[in-house]
Amino acid sequence: MNLISVRTSAILGILAPTVFLALYVTAMSIDDTYEFGENYLSDLGVGNSAWAFNSAVISAGCLMLLMCLFGLRPVLGALLISRAAVLLFLIASIFLVLVGVFNEDFGDLHGVVSYGFFLSMYICFGVLTVAFHRSKALGTIATIETGIAFAIGLVVSVGGGTPAVETIAVFVVLVWGYLVSIELLLKEKRARVPRPGST
Repeated sequence: MNLISVRTSAILGILAPTVFLALYVTAMSIDDTYEFGENYLSDLGVGNSAWAFNSAVISAGCLMLLMCLFGLRPVLGALLISRAAVLLFLIASIFLVLVGVFNEDFGDLHGVVSYGFFLSMYICFGVLTVAFHRSKALGTIATIETGIAFAIGLVVSVGGGTPAVETIAVFVVLVWGYLVSIELLLKEKRARVPRPGST
């Protein structure tokens, strides 16, 4: 296993939600009409705050895509379920980038890419849970964390596409990104520790 790839992926996985949150908070501070949980996040993608919010989702999507290619893909291995999880993760990352490219000014197209992101990301969580379990890639904790993210996605989807539900769904993805990135860092650290008796 390429330890540089794992470490790089973990750093990218931490940067993705961090950059998003920093720019999201910046966008909120610019747009005084936006209310957390009362507005759709994409409402920040038009008007004075557009540069910050659209940069947030484009940057996060690109970082997620790189995280997947450099870390998750080699860690998960060549199992069919692992390849499916990687493909779904890549699709979700591309949809996230497109959310920033095709903002609310693009009407229905924005809705398509937004729903595409959430649908592909939460299906990915379900497939990724199985992939983590089958491959033993990051141990039991990452499997449980991803399974919980998938379960929350199923629960909040029942609430419909309200601003509050969307906000919860986004923050589940952000928290998951931090937790799995930490698991990747721990895996890389354990792999660097020489085993007793090894030379």
